[in-house]
Amino acid sequence: MGRSINAPIKHAKLIRWIKEAWEMCQPDNIYWCDGTKAEYARLMAYMVASGSAIALKKRPHSLLFRSDPSDVARVEDRTYISTPSRDEAG
Repeated sequence: MGRSINAPIKHAKLIRWIKEAWEMCQPDNIYWCDGTKAEYARLMAYMVASGSAIALKKRPHSLLFRSDPSDVARVEDRTYISTPSRDEAG
């Protein structure tokens, strides 16, 4: 556990748990959420730029997120899939 996570917190037990998860999962990095409005705006702008979300012109400050039909555990009567076309929903 020689990796540094640059934690913006002091909770030793939580930091230890995060280090253990990092060692096990080996992500490229760790992103610490701060919950600010600036962070929210940055994350939503990234989602739009990457194509994960679509800004709705008729509804300011609203985004559309569509699920990928191949990434859904199907329980037909409890699943709603939003895709550009009916055929893509399966």
